[in-house]
Amino acid sequence: MIAFFLQLLVSAALPLLAWLLYNHLADSAHAVDIVTSSDTGAVKKVDVFTREVEAELEMLGVAPTPPSAESVQSALPPKERAPSPAATAAAEAVPTAPAPAEILIAYATQSQNSLALAHKLFSSMTAQLHTSSTPTTEGAVCPLVRVMEIYEDDGSGSGATAVAASGRAGRTNVCRVDTLLEDNQYALVIFIVSTYTDGVAPPRSRVFEAMLKDAFEDHRVPRNALSRKRFAIFGLGDIAYGEARFNAFAKNVHEWCRGLGAPPFVVPPVYATEAKTQSLFRIFSTALLKWLSRATFHSDGTVTVQKKSEVAVAGSVGASAMGARRRRPRSAAASAEEAAGDEGVLCACQQSSQQPCASRAKAGGEADCACCKTQLAASGVAASKSDGDDDDDANAEEDMEDVEDLVWDGTDDADFDVSKDPDELPELLYPKLRQSLEKQGYRLIGSHSGVKLCRWTKSMLRGRGGCYKHTFYNIDSSQCMEMTPSLACANKCVFCWRHHTNPVSRHFRWRQDPPELLIAQGMAGHYEMLKQMRGVPGVTPERLAAAMHIRHCALSLVGEPIMYPQINRFCALLHQHRISTFMVTNAQFPEQLRDLQPVVQLYLSIDAPTPEELKRIDRPLFEDYWDRCLSCVKELAKKRQRTVFRLTLVNQYNTENVKAYADLVEMGQPDFIEVKGVTYCGTSPSSTLTMKENVPRHDEVMEFCRALCAEVARRHPHYRTPQMDAEGEGGSDAIVIPVGERNRPYHVACEHEHSCCVLIALDTFFFEGRWHTWIDYERFYDLVESGRTDFTSLDYAAVTPAWATCNSKEKGFDPEQTRVVRKNGRPTIVTASC
Repeated sequence: MIAFFLQLLVSAALPLLAWLLYNHLADSAHAVDIVTSSDTGAVKKVDVFTREVEAELEMLGVAPTPPSAESVQSALPPKERAPSPAATAAAEAVPTAPAPAEILIAYATQSQNSLALAHKLFSSMTAQLHTSSTPTTEGAVCPLVRVMEIYEDDGSGSGATAVAASGRAGRTNVCRVDTLLEDNQYALVIFIVSTYTDGVAPPRSRVFEAMLKDAFEDHRVPRNALSRKRFAIFGLGDIAYGEARFNAFAKNVHEWCRGLGAPPFVVPPVYATEAKTQSLFRIFSTALLKWLSRATFHSDGTVTVQKKSEVAVAGSVGASAMGARRRRPRSAAASAEEAAGDEGVLCACQQSSQQPCASRAKAGGEADCACCKTQLAASGVAASKSDGDDDDDANAEEDMEDVEDLVWDGTDDADFDVSKDPDELPELLYPKLRQSLEKQGYRLIGSHSGVKLCRWTKSMLRGRGGCYKHTFYNIDSSQCMEMTPSLACANKCVFCWRHHTNPVSRHFRWRQDPPELLIAQGMAGHYEMLKQMRGVPGVTPERLAAAMHIRHCALSLVGEPIMYPQINRFCALLHQHRISTFMVTNAQFPEQLRDLQPVVQLYLSIDAPTPEELKRIDRPLFEDYWDRCLSCVKELAKKRQRTVFRLTLVNQYNTENVKAYADLVEMGQPDFIEVKGVTYCGTSPSSTLTMKENVPRHDEVMEFCRALCAEVARRHPHYRTPQMDAEGEGGSDAIVIPVGERNRPYHVACEHEHSCCVLIALDTFFFEGRWHTWIDYERFYDLVESGRTDFTSLDYAAVTPAWATCNSKEKGFDPEQTRVVRKNGRPTIVTASC
């Protein structure tokens, strides 16, 4: 009844409000019409009166006097009156303020590193400009500093409309090619750009790259289009991708700008790799600020720069003559020799001959030693090309001295020497990386390893269930240590939950820690993190005591563990401690995979079934990544122990081509295929995956697994599985395989719904009416200690309980655990078996 009256009230009130609003608007419009009509009537009356006066004067024979300019102006509204001559003269007497010149910091980024550096440079430059003395030169101005993203819309999106609406010369918040080519107020342009996979620009700057290249190659664009501007560039890249792709975008921007008439860059181009980004950027910023202190910006957009000698002479009045001393330019070989001498390190050629490189320099000052050239290139400092401008070249040579000559430390992939003394190699964990990993909860071990407490370890400590490895393979999650002997990886996968902050490399090029140290410190770190769980609800003394006995080691924390040169010794020590080993590799190291000694279970991550999809989703460092992947698949087929294909499904990336996956399965013949939906790790600049578009549901994963099993079965029409036809075996808990799913090599055996993970098993693991995907770990240790190398995966297989198999009511959740589901933000105990 109340609802009826409320509905009646609303239905009556809405028309009333609309009528009142209409009347109010109508009254306002009527008032405006009255004012307008009254003004028009007054004007008409004035015109009639004027004509009557003129008629009377004509009858009297008096010529009418035209109205003066002053009277006409006074009759006009104030806004339409012209300025008086006195006001015009006064305005002309006031000098017009010069248009401020501007400095543009343009960045191109994928993971926001360039953006952070751009704003850091913005703060430094703004502080120096506002604290320096006011320019006294006529026409000099204090430049403004702006930060813009390098972005050029391709005309297909809303960005094109916005740019068109702003006009060609309009100000936008992005740096376009027109921004560089037009004669605008940007006197200095500083590029801070990163290079994406394959040596191209980041995705948002890809169109800009193409258009700038087109302008460089277009003969209709003047070759002096950029001659009135000054430039500097700082590139971010990774030398692990190879010299050809290292900072390729930054190098291209430098080449194209110079080709369009840009003068020598005010600071020599700097191309930094990840480990040296911060140190090189400090050097780059310091050199740029020094140049800025000698530069004078003018209102016409030009810049004049004092030579260092002039600045030194001007500041040496009454001072020591030492302040005015000019250092003579050094050759590349001399720079390398001096830098090496300062550090107490000889380059490779000096170590071999004990002869200074400078003695073998060419007459022109260029180093004839390839080693010294490599040192300067790897330091990230690029020499300026000669263009015939003596003054500019002199300034460029002077500015070169502002950029510190860093000696190559042997960490670059392209020039890594495997015969080098391991003690002379650098540590993988440089300070910034160490700080970042510790902040994320890693317990770092030695110089290249780490351990972290898995969330499933915490969950099972509280009695709330284990991970899918507990369901599939009988691993007690509370007794599992997640560790890696190598934090480095050879891929930059789009779904990586580390968001690409770990180092990448094509081989292990750092100082090695002994495996005994890694295991001892890894176990100690794991125990310390377990002790922090005391007092957490659900953690009982009995569970904590059991967890203090490590039984499993998942070598899949992060990075590529098989890269560690002593991985076989590492795994053997774990087996001596009766700790199982689950080795995960990204299918990029076939030689190491071939030499790997037996482990409890060997994984091969198959992230995509075709080279195009694998390149898109894994972003591998190796150029022959697909050949390496196929070689690893073939090596896996030769292993006699338990082998697993791990498939991480990402919608819109790798879920469509089931036939190509079947081709790899036929080639590798794995014992198991783990298919898991990608874990959503939040949105970040380096990961654009979303929960809605890219994360598959559990039913979608199940559908994919059934399709894969059916595709493999289609290729074996005469395949038979007699063990699945036998009835009465296995007792009351026997699993009955549907008739339509028999007589095929692979079957969906287990599932863990909570992890969105499904296990496909080879038919040989089904016998006696039960699946045998679980592992008898003690049996495996006995086989290893016996010295046998011919044992197979079936020799240490164990029965899988019914709750862990597919289509069970528990959906893979251990009934002895308590499942807790959060509802409305509060944990709610549902049941132990649902």
